[in-house]
Amino acid sequence: MTRILELREKLRAFYGKYEIYVAAAAKFILGLIVFFGINGRIGYMEQLNQPAVALVLALACSFLPLGAMAVLACGLLLLHFWALSIQVCAIGLCLFLLLFFLYGKFAPGNGCGLLLTPVLCFFRVPQIMPVAIGLLKGPASFLSVLCGGTVYFYVKGIQENVASFTAAEEEGLAGFTEALRILVENKELYLVLGAFLVVESAVYVIRKQPIAYAWRIALLAGNLLGMVFLLVGYILLGMPEQIFWSVAGTMISVAISLMLEFFFYNLDYSRVERVQFEDDEYYYFVKAVPKVFVAKKDKRVKRITPGKRTTVNRRQLAEELEIDQDLLD
Repeated sequence: MTRILELREKLRAFYGKYEIYVAAAAKFILGLIVFFGINGRIGYMEQLNQPAVALVLALACSFLPLGAMAVLACGLLLLHFWALSIQVCAIGLCLFLLLFFLYGKFAPGNGCGLLLTPVLCFFRVPQIMPVAIGLLKGPASFLSVLCGGTVYFYVKGIQENVASFTAAEEEGLAGFTEALRILVENKELYLVLGAFLVVESAVYVIRKQPIAYAWRIALLAGNLLGMVFLLVGYILLGMPEQIFWSVAGTMISVAISLMLEFFFYNLDYSRVERVQFEDDEYYYFVKAVPKVFVAKKDKRVKRITPGKRTTVNRRQLAEELEIDQDLLD
C-alpha cells in the first residue's frame, strides 16, 4: 500500500510540474477519439472523412478549452448530416443550439462531461460518467452529462435509420418527421438519461453526508442503483441484449470510481479527531479526518573522509616516549 501511495504522490507532483503539457496531451488524445469516432460512425461527407482532418482538429483542440472542442465536434456532425439529408442537419442544428444554450446558461465550464459522455456511451460504459460527476462535481454539472447523452442517441438514431432518410430526402417533411421521431419516440434515450439523473443525484447527496466512508458508500450505492434502473428498464423495453453491457459497464464503473476515490478522497478514518472551540457568537464542534499520505523521505548522505595517515619512525617515537631507541626492537 505504501508503494501505491508513493506512486500517487509522484503522479501528483508530475502533474503539478507539467500541468500545461499533460492537459494539452490529454485534450489531444480526447480530440482524436472524438473526431475519429465521428468520421468512423457517420462519415457521410467524403471530403471530411479523412484521417488528416481529424488529426488537425485534434491538434488544434489541444490548445483550446474543452468547450471549443465540443463546438467543433458539433460542427463536424452537422456537415456530415448535411451530406446525408438537409432535414437531419436542420433538426440537428436546432437540437445543438438548444443544448448549447442550456449548457452555457446552467453548466458552463463542464466540457469534460459534455464530451466524455458520448464517448463512453460509444464504448458501452456510460455508467462511469454519472458516478464520476456525482463524486467530483456539483448539481450544475449534471446537465452537461444529459446534453452529451442526448447528442449520442440522436447520432445513433440517425445511423440506424440511414435508409429512411435516404428514401425520404425528396419528400420534404417526411425527413423532418423521421428526425424528430428519433428524439421523441426513443425510449432508450429517456431510460438512460433518467438513470443518469437518478445516479448523479444519489451519489452527490450521499457523498456530501458527514459520515465515515461517504464516497465509498456513494459510489457503491450509485452504481448499484444505476444497474438496477437500467436492467429493469431494458427488460421492460424488450431489449435483453443490453443486459450484459449494463452489468459489465457497472463493474468497470465501480473500478474507475474506486480509483477516483483513491486519488481525490483517500481518508484515514482510524485517526478521526473531534475538536471544539468558540467565539463571541458561536460554539463549534468540528470533526477532522486526516488524509492518507506518505511523508517525503528526507535522505541525507553523510560522507566520512578518513584522516591522513602519518608515519612515525623509531627515533621520533623513542624521543616522544623518552626511552631508549633499542627498546623498540
